[in-house]
Amino acid sequence: MRLIFTFLLVLFGGLTVGFAQQSLKGRHIEQVVIKTEKKDLQINYSVKINKEDKSMLKIRFFNKTKANIKVDLVLGIYSNGVLLEKADIVDCLKKSFLNNFFRPYHLVETTISETKGLEIDILNILTEVTDECRPSLK
Repeated sequence: MRLIFTFLLVLFGGLTVGFAQQSLKGRHIEQVVIKTEKKDLQINYSVKINKEDKSMLKIRFFNKTKANIKVDLVLGIYSNGVLLEKADIVDCLKKSFLNNFFRPYHLVETTISETKGLEIDILNILTEVTDECRPSLK
């Protein structure tokens, strides 16, 4: 009985934290030409605003092309048709299934205070097939 009560308490606590945040989610699928075939590169993004009005833009790539791809991406954050911010991301996406599963989010801190009337659009994306992904210098 205690186990069931603990489980319900954790579930209810998780739901209340989830409802306390505003969020905006979206997905973009980019067609990448590899040799003669077109394959999909999926880009998921979301904006989350918590109780303290701190907002983060989360971007995650899913490489379904079965090739290593360098990606240079510019996202535009619009409110009622006006460009508020841009986010630039450069990454090299490895081709393995496990790399898609364990690939981390790219987090971009924003100054947005609410998600009503907010739109995210991909302004520019460049993809290039490469033989290997090398670690970048930080």
